[in-house]
Amino acid sequence: MAEGHELAGVNLGGGLPSRHVDPTADIETYSEAIAGSVATHLGPRFGGLMMVEPGRYLVGDAGVIRTEVVQIVRRASDPDRRWVFLDVGLFNGLTETLGEAIRYRIQAPGDGSSTGSVVLAGPSCDSADVLYQTYQYQLPLHLQVGDHLEILGTGAYTSSYSSVGFNGFPPLTSYYLPATAGSGLTS
Repeated sequence: MAEGHELAGVNLGGGLPSRHVDPTADIETYSEAIAGSVATHLGPRFGGLMMVEPGRYLVGDAGVIRTEVVQIVRRASDPDRRWVFLDVGLFNGLTETLGEAIRYRIQAPGDGSSTGSVVLAGPSCDSADVLYQTYQYQLPLHLQVGDHLEILGTGAYTSSYSSVGFNGFPPLTSYYLPATAGSGLTS
C-alpha cells in the first residue's frame, strides 16, 4: 500500500439491513458490492482482514412487538382512512418510524381478508406519535379495539430506544425465549 505499509485489516462499519416492508437485497448482493469497493479503493491485492458489523441482519427478525389496538377512529379531514391507535408508539421503542424511515412488516388477525388503508399512531397525546401516515398500510376492515398486531423485524434497537415513563407510559417490556431445537441457535 502507500509508502510501503500493508493494512492488516479494515473495519467497514455497518450494519447490514434486516427485512422490512420494502424489499431488501440479499446478503450476496451486499458482499459483492463491498468486495468491489474494497478492490477499487484498496487495490485488488488487499488481503487483510475485513470486518463488517452484521447489525439488523443478524438480530432484526429475532424480535416481534405484540401490540394491542386501543382505538380506531375516522377523521373528517381524512375520511378514506381509519386512524388505528396502538398501545405502543414512537416513544415506546418505535423511534425509527420517525419520518417513516423504517417501515416494519405488520401481521394482523385475519390477514388475507378485506383490507383498507390506515394511519398507525401511538398511544400518547403527543402530535409526533404517528408511526405511519404517508405509507399506505392496509389492515383488515374487521379490525377492532382489543385486537393484537405483530410488528415484525423489531429485534434491533427497539428496547433500547424505548423511553422510561414518557407521558406516564412504562418502557417497552421485553421477553426472551430460549432457542428451540433445530433453530440453529443455542441457549
